[in-house]
Amino acid sequence: MSKNTTSQLAGKKSVAIALLCGVIGLILIIAANCDSGASVKKETAEGIEALDPERYAQEMEEKVEELCNKIDGVSSAYAVVTLEGGFRAIYATDTQAGSASSKKQTVTLGNGSAEHALLLGYENPKISGIGIVCSGGDDPVRRKNVIAAVSSAFNVASNKIFVAGT
Repeated sequence: MSKNTTSQLAGKKSVAIALLCGVIGLILIIAANCDSGASVKKETAEGIEALDPERYAQEMEEKVEELCNKIDGVSSAYAVVTLEGGFRAIYATDTQAGSASSKKQTVTLGNGSAEHALLLGYENPKISGIGIVCSGGDDPVRRKNVIAAVSSAFNVASNKIFVAGT
């Protein structure tokens, strides 16, 4: 074989490999999009009805009690968590910026009667207040430690947390 023929074959192999990699990449992208669409539909089908704010509040109360009971000098903690509203659905939006203004539009999937908004997930209800009764809650230093720990762990302002002793 001549040098020219060898370089032509090598060039054709490179092009073929590049095309093959491109096709494989395209197949992987399509497969990934099909899977994510299926999970969105599953989430939408089960929907927000499956999310219970009372259950969420109970879970938060258990976490607050567990945290408080780990603080030195605090025991037998009992917590009540009050929520502001319920779960909130978060939908995908598309923003189109123009020269004078911008337009925000909800992203939808499907056509006609099968059309639905693209659900990204849910936002937990906001905690509006926490009441804690515990042994050691009468001591000002322990009360301060409980308020600081709960405030930072649950992102609740310290004036929204009340601690009392038993």
